[in-house]
Amino acid sequence: MPPVETLTHPETAWLLRMAPALLAALIATTAIFILRQPLTQMMTRLSQRRIDPTLDLALIWRPVLLSTNTSLLMVGGVATLVSAVLGFIGSLWLALALAPVAAALVTRVGFALVAQRYNRQLERELTPAIGRLSALLSGGLGLRTAFDRLLADMPSGPLRDEWSWLIRQQGALLADGSIATLRQVIAALAGQTLSVRHATLLNHLAVAADQPQDLQARRCAAAYAALQASERRREEALTELAQMRYSGLAVGGAGVLMAVYLGATQWERVRVAYSTPLGMVFAVIVSLALAAPIIGGIWLSRVEDVEY
Repeated sequence: MPPVETLTHPETAWLLRMAPALLAALIATTAIFILRQPLTQMMTRLSQRRIDPTLDLALIWRPVLLSTNTSLLMVGGVATLVSAVLGFIGSLWLALALAPVAAALVTRVGFALVAQRYNRQLERELTPAIGRLSALLSGGLGLRTAFDRLLADMPSGPLRDEWSWLIRQQGALLADGSIATLRQVIAALAGQTLSVRHATLLNHLAVAADQPQDLQARRCAAAYAALQASERRREEALTELAQMRYSGLAVGGAGVLMAVYLGATQWERVRVAYSTPLGMVFAVIVSLALAAPIIGGIWLSRVEDVEY
């Protein structure tokens, strides 16, 4: 009886690793679909984490950072992708264990980045808007009338949304039967806005809301002058710290480029090295080491100046 010949095809060995990867991705997708209602509630609570529970319902401001559907889609996409990748280079159980952690981390970072972008856009609009508000108050208009005039031709954006809510809620019926005053609404918004600089300004306006018109004009003019000086100081500091940011990006980018090159030219060795449980731990350590110069350069070059 002739011997049975066995043929091996190393180039198709990756097909064997596709099974746990596809299974892990399928389990992650199914879990997200089944748990979509609890996840939606969790996303809603995460987006509303800054709400003061003692506030009246009429004085609660909810800025829209990420829609619930977008955040849920982000969680599902990250969990599916991570589970597929870890199932391919590692094991099925490792993929299922780390996919929720990665999804939670990416969601948290996503909310932080969206909030940061929201703040940057609001603060870009803040100084010129306060300059116009100061000019309207100096012209003899009251604070409420000046806000109405300003909002009439103000471009759409975070600042317009917050100030429009401020004007709409003045006169709203509160739970105790009283009517919300402009000072109350401004103070409530100061405690809920995501921008520290905007909150500081709103606290000044809340104090001025019950004062005579000439004092309101002087307070707003002083705030505008202080905001301009603060912007100049921040721009000077950002210019001086730019070298730190560029150095971090250059060092981190060089390390990432070398890692990508090694992965592309010696993928099999990289896969074997990082497919074991201990290898996955070192993969996280190496990833953090590569990202540290970039994160450090960007983080240390940030400037916050709200003294005005």
